[in-house]
Amino acid sequence: MSLVAVQNIVEEEQDVPLSPALEGPEPNPIQSLARAMRGRWKRAIAGAMLLGTALGTIGFLSGDQLYETQAILRVFPQESNILYATGEASVLKTFDSFVKAETTYVASHPVMSRAVETIVAERPDMDGELSARNLAGSIEIKRRDSLIVLKTKSRDPEFARQKLDSVVGSYLKLKVEAEEARSAVRLSELHDREQELVRRLAVLRATQLEVGGEFGRNAITKAHIEKIAQIDALAARKSEVAATLAALEADRGGASADTSDEEIMRATLLDRAMADLNFERAKLMSELAGLRAGYDGQSNARFKLKESAKLDEIAVIETALADRREQIKVLGQTGALTNASAEGNDTSVNEIRSLFTKVDAQLQTARLEARDLNRRRIELDQVEQDIDEAQNLLEETRRALEVIRLESGRSLPGYAVLMSPASTPVDPVSDSRKMLAASGLMGGGGLALILSLALGLTERRVRFAESLTPVEHQVPVLQVSAAGAQDPHASDLLRNELQLHPLRKPRLVGKAPVIAVTCAETGETTELARALAESYARARMKTLFIDADIGSASMSSAARNWRSFLAEIPAEPDYAREPGGIWALPRAQTCDLSDAAVSAPMVRAALEEVLYDFDVVVVSAGSLQDRLSSQFVLSAADVGVLEMTPDTHKDAVLSQITRLDTLPRNGSVAVLRNALPGDPWLSLRT
Repeated sequence: MSLVAVQNIVEEEQDVPLSPALEGPEPNPIQSLARAMRGRWKRAIAGAMLLGTALGTIGFLSGDQLYETQAILRVFPQESNILYATGEASVLKTFDSFVKAETTYVASHPVMSRAVETIVAERPDMDGELSARNLAGSIEIKRRDSLIVLKTKSRDPEFARQKLDSVVGSYLKLKVEAEEARSAVRLSELHDREQELVRRLAVLRATQLEVGGEFGRNAITKAHIEKIAQIDALAARKSEVAATLAALEADRGGASADTSDEEIMRATLLDRAMADLNFERAKLMSELAGLRAGYDGQSNARFKLKESAKLDEIAVIETALADRREQIKVLGQTGALTNASAEGNDTSVNEIRSLFTKVDAQLQTARLEARDLNRRRIELDQVEQDIDEAQNLLEETRRALEVIRLESGRSLPGYAVLMSPASTPVDPVSDSRKMLAASGLMGGGGLALILSLALGLTERRVRFAESLTPVEHQVPVLQVSAAGAQDPHASDLLRNELQLHPLRKPRLVGKAPVIAVTCAETGETTELARALAESYARARMKTLFIDADIGSASMSSAARNWRSFLAEIPAEPDYAREPGGIWALPRAQTCDLSDAAVSAPMVRAALEEVLYDFDVVVVSAGSLQDRLSSQFVLSAADVGVLEMTPDTHKDAVLSQITRLDTLPRNGSVAVLRNALPGDPWLSLRT
């Protein structure tokens, strides 16, 4: 069919006037409520009975028999006849404020916390269940002139008395503790200062011990003096060795009988060894002097052991020195001085240089040790000075504390005593079990009904066919059936209803009517469309079934044939006869035509080719919600059939009503399958 012919058909259809839209009936609130509760009364009544019984039982079990008891505290003034004085109004106001403060203090958190501890100590089973806030909330505390009245209620009469006794006892104990704390307020600052000075002295003494180590300041000073003397001796020896080295280097070319002879060389080496031994002896003598200075005026086994070890080491070094002196003396008496060769002179110079290097290293080490001793001596001087200052401040602080302890604290305007202790109540003051049981029974029943009504009013699904009553003038409901989409009898009834349905526009004779089956939300309409096509086939009508739902992921072979048919791809020459007596489109080659690429002329041209070969054409158009080509199929159809179930969303249906009414030539009709047993239209439209 050419595009000109399609355009002429569209113009002819536009010339026929549409029937005016009728306004729906005004909604009745009572009917809306009744409709919302339809099908829910049994469950609502059962829920009301169960929920009312449960809440009534819970209310009876949660009801209590409460016992009440009270205790009275009285606040007495420190001054006599203050309550009857007329001239001293300021004193009376001070006492009145004191009574208010004591009333507040009885209900304070510290008192309640101490009371909870007392109760838990007597009743360990309440550990974790009773808190200070709960206890304070269960006790009523009021002030009446100079009286403080405490009242409480409890299920256990003994526990009611125990609560008041613990609160009163905690209050009186905390008052005593507060008096003791009040007397120490003026001492707290000086006491903190005393503790700070004690800590400072401890830190300074630790620093003194860390800097001085096992030596005191006097021992370090003495060691420093000896180290200075050692430095002077090493410096003199360094000068002598330097002069000897310079003389040898100046007379390097000639022979020297004093330095090149073998015995003289041995004497020189012995002399160097004696110098090293002298240095070691001086070092040990310095350590012995430091040890004795550190243990000045003390005598113990450890000191004697260290002193004996040092003396033994010094004795060994002195014996070695005596041996070296004897060897040098023997060499001096028996050695012969001879002329030295050039090789002997070079060897003597190298040894003197080595001796010079060693003496220089010893001198540098001694200077570093002297510097460290001087640093420690300076630090010890500063630490001892800080210790003296801290001790003076500590003595002054302790003298001030003694002076303050002798002063008396300021007394309060009054004091409180227990006037009437709590007693164990005998009879309850209230019983709430029956009232709570009746309230629970009524509340449970009402709550179940309200919940059922709320669920019905907020229901978003169609549920019953009469939900479409406001829009039935646009899309009439032809059939309400409890059968499924494939039921043959229901399909036959729907076929008859469609044949008797009035037409808005005249249909050309010889052209097969096109019936498009669609749904308002995501889903498939193939089963209902196929069952309707088989019903027409059973009525001896040549029926063509087209599966036009080409947007689904699992596309059937019939839908693929329709897609190829739209694309005008060459197909097999004959239509296929399927089981049930219906005809299907011929097979064609596969193509990639998508749902978004379908246009209205393509759909009209494809349907126009089959209208003159069949008596009826039934098309499964798919969902209006997510199929783009479904609207083109409806616009080319004579009648649209909207498939619904009780689970279909009502908003999806109502949003598509106008489109369903205007797209097909003769409007659309609604079909409700799998209807609920309580649907009022179930027996009227089956």
